[in-house]
Amino acid sequence: MKSLILFFFTVVFISFIGCEDKQTPTETIPPVDSSKIFREVFTSPEQCASCHPKHFGEWQISMHAYAFKDPVFHALDSIGQIRSNGRLNQFCIECHTPPGSLGGETPLGYNRNAVSEVAAHGISCDVCHSMGSMSPGKDIPHFRTDKVKQGSIKDPKENSFHASVYDARYETSEICRPCHNVTTQNRIAVEETFNEWKNSIYPARPVSCQECHMHYTQAPAAIGGEMRRVHEHKMIGVDIPLTEFPGREETIKAVDSLLRFSSKYSVDTPDSVKRSSFFRVKATVYNSTTGHNLPSGTIYERQMWVELIAIDKQSGDTVYTSGLLDPNGDLRNHNSDFVQKGIMAKDNDITLFNGTAKRHNEETPFFWEADAVENRTIPPFESRSGLYSVPSLQKSGTIIIKSRLLFRALPPYLLRKIGHEELVQKLVIFTMDSTIKEITVY
Repeated sequence: MKSLILFFFTVVFISFIGCEDKQTPTETIPPVDSSKIFREVFTSPEQCASCHPKHFGEWQISMHAYAFKDPVFHALDSIGQIRSNGRLNQFCIECHTPPGSLGGETPLGYNRNAVSEVAAHGISCDVCHSMGSMSPGKDIPHFRTDKVKQGSIKDPKENSFHASVYDARYETSEICRPCHNVTTQNRIAVEETFNEWKNSIYPARPVSCQECHMHYTQAPAAIGGEMRRVHEHKMIGVDIPLTEFPGREETIKAVDSLLRFSSKYSVDTPDSVKRSSFFRVKATVYNSTTGHNLPSGTIYERQMWVELIAIDKQSGDTVYTSGLLDPNGDLRNHNSDFVQKGIMAKDNDITLFNGTAKRHNEETPFFWEADAVENRTIPPFESRSGLYSVPSLQKSGTIIIKSRLLFRALPPYLLRKIGHEELVQKLVIFTMDSTIKEITVY
């Protein structure tokens, strides 16, 4: 789900009257069908592919292309419409398919299988490259209707398909702001990726979103063009497709690389401990590289956590664990069915970096309903730690501490709650970092 932005097109009609003093009759002007205008303005990405095959191929495997094909999005949006009696309206849709929303194809109760090809493509080429100005203080883009395409190339070449202009915003994070700052109808900020970046030191460096999510490469901007420094359009983040979709495996590898580069992880333990005692272990995550909080986006769906296991080296017996999963694949906290039913003990030591959306002081899995937010994410160049009290052995020996920093974009319990249990097996748990330490017991 993306941001609360109201896409609209304003047409101003100016009526002229004659120079005589007498009042002329008011002419009736028929209403303008702005939906029709936008259905004609937005074009299919396939039309861009003939001249921009490299960019089209990259976009085709991106999560922007997946935005309106994602069954999780559709399930959450449907639930939101029911729970809000339709008041949610275009809140989520307008970012997942601006062409569909602006083109009037996604009213309440719409059939997602009946929308046009352009709407089904979600966040397509025209969405980003036709974005006009934004109202001061608000995330409201006005889309161009003249089919002029904007971008970061300062001297675009003329072509027969469309006019091109340079726009400095495409070299900055500003162009990402409209859909990566989300404020609910309750005026609660539930996604603040842009603000997290803006409030960090990265704007002063300057380092933009594009530096990490749209790497530069040398290539022609279009067929037959000169070699230039252009952006890749895979726009890798931390989400992956959970259905059959082009480039899924490539995306998984790219997300894995991005996450491994995102932070520094350390585990502090004593070198030796007395037998029949307890000792402290401290696991610390330092946000050393990422230009926004870790994790970011819809933090209520994200799970970044510490897995910690203490093992008796001689016997191989496990003496302590935290951050392990139940048979459903869920962390053993209050959202685990096995914990709720008393089948497994609750893991009270979990170090979990995410957010909790609350409504009337109760946790809600539907973040757009939130009237308050608990945020446990890590801002740039800050660290957060988890502390563990681990039992020693009853005899002399060695304890091995194995630990991993893990991440997944969605928890299994949420997929089951929204009726998509079959997608649980498609989830990927990424290992961001790992450590192994040995402690002497005397």
